[in-house]
Amino acid sequence: MAPLVKADNVGPLVLRRAVAPVQNDHGGYDDQTETVLSLTPVSAHLMSGRELEMLPEADRNRAIMRFYALERLFASDGGQAADRIEYQGRTYRVTQAEDFSLQGGVWMALAELEEVTS
Repeated sequence: MAPLVKADNVGPLVLRRAVAPVQNDHGGYDDQTETVLSLTPVSAHLMSGRELEMLPEADRNRAIMRFYALERLFASDGGQAADRIEYQGRTYRVTQAEDFSLQGGVWMALAELEEVTS
């Protein structure tokens, strides 16, 4: 699968990854910050109708993309905040990440369009 990701590369894309909070001198924790990384190679695909039918009904009206990358992508899990990917001027939050490294050396992620708040 890795050669397909390289052949269908739409990167580099901006990847925003949260950094774990650090305990400060006063015993509290500072807010999470983020690191901005370049994600390449990466392949981006719209979800098919059949794939959308497999999602819970409440999630079917959201704009969801499927990304394939050689780098690990993180969904919100165990204190780790979800990665955010900027694609075509929009920001997507990773909601599910799957490790396919043994099946072809890639990570697959489903990412939901973040709503713009003004």
